[in-house]
Amino acid sequence: MKSILIKICLIAVLVIGLVRCSYLEEESYGATVGVFDTEEGSDALVHLLYSKINNLYGGGFTFGILSESGTDIWLRGNNNGAIELTDYKGLDGYEGNLAWLWNHCYKAVWNSNLFLETIDNVPYENEATKKYRKAEVLTLQAMFLWIITETWGGAYLPQTTAVEEGLAARRSDRQAFYERIIGNLETALTLVSVDKAVERGRVDYWVIKSFLARMYLYAEDWQKAIDASSDVILNGGYVLSPNWKDLWDASKTNSEFIWTSEFSSDEAFGGGSGVWWQASQMFIDRFAGVQTELGWTGYGGCRMLPSKFYLDLFDKEADLRWEQGHQWVWYYNDPNDNTSEFPLMKTMYSDTALFLYNGVFTPEQREYTKKRYTAFDISDQYDERGVPKDRFTFVGVSKFDDHTRPSSMSTLSSRNYPVIRLAELYLIRAEANMRKAAPDRQAAADDINFLRRRIVKPGFEDRMKVQAANMDIDFLLDERGRELTGEFQRWFDLRRTGKLLERVKMANPDASAFIKDFHQYRPIPQEQFDGMPDPSTLGQNPGY
Repeated sequence: MKSILIKICLIAVLVIGLVRCSYLEEESYGATVGVFDTEEGSDALVHLLYSKINNLYGGGFTFGILSESGTDIWLRGNNNGAIELTDYKGLDGYEGNLAWLWNHCYKAVWNSNLFLETIDNVPYENEATKKYRKAEVLTLQAMFLWIITETWGGAYLPQTTAVEEGLAARRSDRQAFYERIIGNLETALTLVSVDKAVERGRVDYWVIKSFLARMYLYAEDWQKAIDASSDVILNGGYVLSPNWKDLWDASKTNSEFIWTSEFSSDEAFGGGSGVWWQASQMFIDRFAGVQTELGWTGYGGCRMLPSKFYLDLFDKEADLRWEQGHQWVWYYNDPNDNTSEFPLMKTMYSDTALFLYNGVFTPEQREYTKKRYTAFDISDQYDERGVPKDRFTFVGVSKFDDHTRPSSMSTLSSRNYPVIRLAELYLIRAEANMRKAAPDRQAAADDINFLRRRIVKPGFEDRMKVQAANMDIDFLLDERGRELTGEFQRWFDLRRTGKLLERVKMANPDASAFIKDFHQYRPIPQEQFDGMPDPSTLGQNPGY
């Protein structure tokens, strides 16, 4: 992936001007626009689009907060200041994270339209490479259009790079978006061979087919979702990682990740670094006997914390995803940090220093901890409504932890993040089988049971086996929450299934009093209207 990062640097030197107050000014290429008449310039434009994918998937906090917070399973952490967004309290068009996402996605769509308008006249040494680049751009554009319509509904669907069209920014409905998205992907499939991409992170046939399966699910074309996901499962050459924990190791490669965002911690390659590993872990250095230490325990950014509902989703005895993907105990590794408070805490890396309990301590248990370690039970962490008492202290989601950074307090991370992985294809197929006109709930249960084989603790196989009768949308949303938490999908899952209001009201005490029906789409940023001669041609979403 370093070659992509290097080419991103090259185009960054050539084209740097961005927007004034909305995406309408687009990328200001000026006299350098002629570079796109060459193969090198055209390729660099493709790589710029990949960098925009990286900005979404792991390269910053904004898209993760937008796609995970304000749901049933995530509450606002202490360092997450986007209260309007996470709690729906006073949410309007002035919310800055939404403005960033709007501009980011529309710039990407404009750039992809520029590529598609010019590519046919660009001479390429190899025609197959030219077709492949076109397939990449069609797919990347489909990704950004999907984010736009699922976030804002029937918004502006750019057809060209014409300034007049962009200034009017007339609305298209969600159906028109999906016609374009699915049309892009189906066309892209005809332009590439079934071979996998040589470089990790690049679009290839199986990436396109996998994303198409997800888009068929969103478009509620159940049979096509089944067919596409089955093709990837049976013929894509991907294999579920035998151990769920191995998905999150430091190797950056596994047989399950289909499409990933790629990063380099080497600043010389200019591709940026992943930061999402910090989002859902707490900062531990304020507690006695424990400190951030590379290779042992990392520090967190306290952006998001799990709801009590999320904690209760797991069978903690039987489901290995609980112990392999979460952290609730930290061991003594700092003898200079106020250990006199706990005289019985003596052995490095084995004695408990900090412990978060998902139940309620008995008086005897609480007395036991007093001279041994810092401890919080569930009543110390949340009040009776499930509101966090201390948004710095919570069970962390540890599956994205990165102990390969240059130093313990460094934020430079080269770990990748899954945009799509094989497990999702099983979940897509299960849901489509369950929701089609003549439901096949047994087929759905079979997919869930197959997916669960690797996460069942030995001896609990019968307890973790699901039946056809279990297959309904609530069960599948719970299972997606267990399997895909933090993977940039939860808000979209709840919105597309019509469960956003119900689940937020039931499980998110931060937001339950504020969320309204119109919050199923986000407000169009005010700065977009500030750049338009006639804002009424686009208009604000209802309720805002």
